[in-house]
This record gives sequence, C-alpha cells and structure tokens, in this order.
Amino acid sequence: MPTHKASAYPRKHFFFEMFTRDISLEDCILDLIDNSIDGLLRSRNIQVGSSLLSLSSNGDENVNRKLPRIEVSYSARRFEITDTCGGISRESALSDVFNFGHAPGEVGGSLGVYGIGLKRAIFKLGSQFEMVSKTMGEGFSVNLDVKKWVEKDDNLDDWRIPLQYIGGAASEQAAGTTIKITKLRPEVVMRLDDGTLAQRLHSIISQTYGLFMGKYVQIILNGRKVDPFHIPIGDSNQVTPAHDDYQDGEVNVKLFASLAARGSNQTWKSEPAGWYALCNGRIVVAADKTDLTGWGTLGFPQFHDGKHRGFVGVALFQSDNPLALPWTTTKRGLHRESPVYLHARNRMIGVARPIIKFLDGMYKADAPEEPAGRAIANQVTRTGLSEIAARPVTPFSVRVIPGRRPKTTVRVQYDAEMTAVQRIRKHVKQPGWSAGQVGKYTFDYYLETECPQ
Repeated sequence: MPTHKASAYPRKHFFFEMFTRDISLEDCILDLIDNSIDGLLRSRNIQVGSSLLSLSSNGDENVNRKLPRIEVSYSARRFEITDTCGGISRESALSDVFNFGHAPGEVGGSLGVYGIGLKRAIFKLGSQFEMVSKTMGEGFSVNLDVKKWVEKDDNLDDWRIPLQYIGGAASEQAAGTTIKITKLRPEVVMRLDDGTLAQRLHSIISQTYGLFMGKYVQIILNGRKVDPFHIPIGDSNQVTPAHDDYQDGEVNVKLFASLAARGSNQTWKSEPAGWYALCNGRIVVAADKTDLTGWGTLGFPQFHDGKHRGFVGVALFQSDNPLALPWTTTKRGLHRESPVYLHARNRMIGVARPIIKFLDGMYKADAPEEPAGRAIANQVTRTGLSEIAARPVTPFSVRVIPGRRPKTTVRVQYDAEMTAVQRIRKHVKQPGWSAGQVGKYTFDYYLETECPQ
C-alpha cells in the first residue's frame, strides 16, 4: 500500500497573528533588551556564570558613563531600540537571527533562549521594520514591510528575509544595533499612549536587569536612565545569610536567604519580601509568596504578612545551555514541571526554615516584636549577592554578642477619653502633664497598690 505525505508546512499568518496573542507589550520589549545584552556578552566574551557574581565592579557613576548603552524610546508613531553592544555578524544574520527557533545543539545566547523573541516583538509591535547592525568589521541592514512579507507564502524560500550589506563601525564603542518599528498596531498605540506605561516599564526593566546594570550596561528609557533594582537581602555582624550551592545536570544553582534589610524607620515592608528567582542573571520571579516557591507546601507555612515580611530569598539558576534553565517562554515565570525547579524548591524550603523560625519567634501574641529579635533585626543592612556568594556554603545563623543585653521593656499604649485625662491632671494638681505622663502615673499607681511585690 503506497504511503502519502500530508502537508505540515508552517504558515506565516499563524506566526503573525497567533504567535503574538499571549505575550504582553512589556515582554516583547524585554525580549529586545535580552537580544542587546546577549550581543554584549558575545562581543565582549563575558561568561555570565563565572562573572555575574564577581566582586570586580564597584558600579561607580564614572564607570557607568563608559558602559555600553541600550536606549529604548517610543511614541504613538514608532518604537526604537538602539544599543552599543557590539552588533550582529552577517553570518549570524543570514543563518540564525531571523530563524524561528534554533537548530538542535545551537545556543542562541545567555538570555535569548528559544530564538523567537526578535520576531515575536516585531510582529507584535508593527508592520514596518528597519534594522541596522554594525560590528567592528562589517554590517547589514534590513527594511521589511511585514504585511507584504506575510502575504507571499508559496514555499519555504519565501520565509527568507532580504538583507543589504553595509560597512562596519568605526570603533568598538560605536558597534551595535538599531531596530525601528513603525506602522504600529492600533492596540500597541493605545498601550503606548497609556500614561502609566512608562513608569511600569521603568520598574520592570530596573528589576529584571538589576544584576547587569551598572556592571555591564546602562539602559535608557525615553531619555531617562534606569537605575538597577537591588534585592533587599541583608546581613550584619550577628546575622549570617544562608548560602547553598550545587550542580543539577547542566545547571548550577545558588540559593541565598536571610533577613531583609530594614529601612531608616527600622521596619520591614511586605512588598519586597519573598523569593526571587533568576535565570542567567535575569530576574524571572520577584518577591514570590506563593506555593510556586514552596510557601504552604511540604510542611512549610503559608506566607504570613505580619510575621514573614522580614524574609528574602534568592534562587539563582545558571547554565551555558539556557534551554536547561527552568524558565517559561516569556522568561517571566518558572516552569513548575521542570525537574531542576522541583529539586531546587525542596532545597529552598530547607534553606528558609531557620529564618522563618527566627521570625516566628519575633512575633508572639503579647507584643508586635520581641525585644531581643528587634534588636538583632535593626542592625541588618543590605548586602549584595556577590558578597554572600564569596563566602563558604553555610546555613542561616544568628550570633548573640556577649555583653549585649536584650531589651526588657514593651511600649504600653491605649486610648482614653480626654475628659478623663483632664480629671486626673486636676486631681493630682499637674495641669501641664502630657497624656503620656498621665498614663505612666496611673500605670505606676496601679502596679504599686494592686500588684505589690
């Protein structure tokens, strides 16, 4: 019996419409920034796994001025991203950059995992696409009407993108790529006109690339420099953060956990508390307080806002093969079924237990914070992941300094009628007493008369 072959060719309209439906505008912009950072790592031969947590850079502002730049700008008529991150070679442009996915065995970059980000972003944003990229030795340009390109789909050769060769950059500092997208989609124009988008993008970029900015690159959004977000993990001369480090197949996993750094008002905020997950330095999950990172599973407690807002943990996944990392296709989440992730979550719970035990001991029924715990927590200041990574693998610990006595007092506060307070002032002939002085007098009087030793 003869065998017949059914057609299974891809169709451009599928990629043009369905490929972009479930990705947000923010994620598309992050994909384009990923491509720029990958270009920088490739052109400068930076090994993320060995250098990301090194202590070699101080992030000084003078250093920042010399760093490569990624500039993102947009209006209702166009979107543009320009970088000085080294550019793309002609060979890569011809054989890889415009492919939908990478060939088996190929690695697109540290952050460009699946080989779809550039195309998905172009299709999502608009229908006219211009790209110019220059390395030190060569360059190329693309000018593509995406709608016309989509309409011609007779055979696989119609999927090729026409390139023109141009000259290279005059210096290493000038080598880079510019992508300009016009004829923006109506829904994209609506989002770009949203007054809240700029601040949201600024916050997302700051958080996502916090480990890269100030050390490898500067990012500018609509003319405004984006400052890096710092994970608020802390330590002190009494508090030693937990540090776990192990290899899981192709993935190196580093776990850090500690008390959060306290602000100037010596309190903790709930918003930045929880677990942070990073894949090759890119934050994919921030301040998670759900079962995704172990809360409420395997005998570990649910996150309690009143007790646990002082906890911060970091799970750093690194690999030369980004496909081995447990991130989702949008790179804004963790893949729950990944064996690497499941193994890590169990160890994350183990790393976090001593910190949760300490925090539970700080918050008992009789007082907002136990004095001894408050005294220790108030000394915790922010530290960097590089500093923790440079120390030996160790569990979380708290050291009690000899000679330092814990606080033995607690503040007593209550409301009283102003007329009643005035009656006491009149009775004791102290009209100038504050409400606090009246409260102290009545407390001492009751203690002496009703509870004598």
